[in-house]
Amino acid sequence: MKLKELYLYPDLVEYTDDVICPFRDQSRSICNFLERRLQSIMYKTEGFKKICIIGKSNPCGDCIINSSNALSVEIEFDQNQYKKLGEQELNPYFSDLLKLGFLKCHKQHEIPLHELMKRLEEFQAEGYKNEWRFKSKRFKELGVTCFLNCRLTLKNFELALSVLDGDTTLFDEVILTTEPDEIVFVPMFKDIGLSNNHLIVSDRSDKPIFELDYNRLDSA
Repeated sequence: MKLKELYLYPDLVEYTDDVICPFRDQSRSICNFLERRLQSIMYKTEGFKKICIIGKSNPCGDCIINSSNALSVEIEFDQNQYKKLGEQELNPYFSDLLKLGFLKCHKQHEIPLHELMKRLEEFQAEGYKNEWRFKSKRFKELGVTCFLNCRLTLKNFELALSVLDGDTTLFDEVILTTEPDEIVFVPMFKDIGLSNNHLIVSDRSDKPIFELDYNRLDSA
């Protein structure tokens, strides 16, 4: 079994939605950043494919692997402290909580601790930015290259389409904005196609979510 997913959230029973929902959304950027880095190492585990770090006022000491192949670890969480944080303080706060969880996990289970800690430092060094290129595609008929670029923040997910003719940018705009939740945004884009000189971005059901008429682009 390979470690693929990471989650950080307050306990779903102890806390109310006004704490759980914003916390869970805001913490997806840092967790997603780490998940994408895990893809390159393909770390093999003993019985779990995800780590769930759960905030509680009185955490238990054991890290438990449940029937969903999730390694659950409880850490101390103060909701009043969380509510007082400004936007610029959230990612450092989440990073500290993740470190606590990883260190606790490492005492009881084999996890890629060094890699995870290294990537947290990398996320900090990059200004807590989670941006990546999802796809690039060359259309020889038009002489352009298209890119789908992703950006995941504390507040939302953005998908941008860029169209380049050599070094000249013909189009570069955000074409999709959603909640910062993979369940929401992952199914909403998949590919870039071309039909009748229209560049078409489609979702996982092959339905168009955005069309761009190439003839209307200004290459000057």
